Amino acid sequence: MKTSRFALALVCFLAARPTLAQQKKQAERMPTKQEIARIEAAAPAKAPAKPARPRKLLVWGHVYTHLPNPFANEAFKALGRKTGAFEATISDDPNLMLSERIAAFDAVVMNNIHEREPFLPADLGKRPKAEQETFRKRDQACKKSLLAFVAGGKGLVGVHATTAACQTWPEYGEMVGGYYGGHIVQEVPLRNEEPDHPVNAALGGKGWTIRDEIYLFRAPYDRGKLRVLLSLDLEKMTDPAKRPDKDYAVTWVKPYGKGRVFYCSLGHMPEVYWDPTFLRHVLAGTQFALGDLNAPCEPRKP
Repeated sequence: MKTSRFALALVCFLAARPTLAQQKKQAERMPTKQEIARIEAAAPAKAPAKPARPRKLLVWGHVYTHLPNPFANEAFKALGRKTGAFEATISDDPNLMLSERIAAFDAVVMNNIHEREPFLPADLGKRPKAEQETFRKRDQACKKSLLAFVAGGKGLVGVHATTAACQTWPEYGEMVGGYYGGHIVQEVPLRNEEPDHPVNAALGGKGWTIRDEIYLFRAPYDRGKLRVLLSLDLEKMTDPAKRPDKDYAVTWVKPYGKGRVFYCSLGHMPEVYWDPTFLRHVLAGTQFALGDLNAPCEPRKP
């Protein structure tokens, strides 16, 4: 038994290592020392809520799969370090998603994970059949564990490409609140739909203008199931003409079982991660997901 457990652990460890191509891609655009310093300087010194107890946040995602991933990692590290709101663990190890290990955390950040099957090795099809079966079993265990983690009372934070991932896993889309359905890249005015909401406090009751890659959502996105906090302000911009209902959400919160979900679609451009308003907004949303910032998340009545 000991030998088989060791062999499984070794297989999983090797699978988590990036390929040479992935390492090259990763090296092409990691944050510079100057950029990390800008993130650190822009992060607020104080959190909007005092943690009820020391909080542990798992920031999960492969840094080589999407441009903003390493910048988001640095941002969450800075937010936790400067404010004391949480201790951030940065990892892309799927084993941390398993029930016996994820339980150590208070919330999970799905950091721009982007892949359809993020818990499986990218080269799964080239591996021996026995290994493929092992990884598929672990994948199912990770998915079941993450859903139970949030539904049981913990938190989920989604940044940007979180909604582009796992599009063959319907339960994930329901938990997060929607799937990626296209994007635009431009400066956009954002409408503050709920100026008094604690997660929107960083905006000071006003709207916000930012340049970024802006996501447009498809089912299961539904305002009847979540609480939209920021959206495109169509009174100040041309309608992207991607949704007949003209509903272009940017940030939302929602319940999932006994747990809490915060999602913000901003965060593709590296420079967004040293925007002070963005960092304060994400910090508030993260504290909501952790359970320290009391805020309504039920859908508003029409």
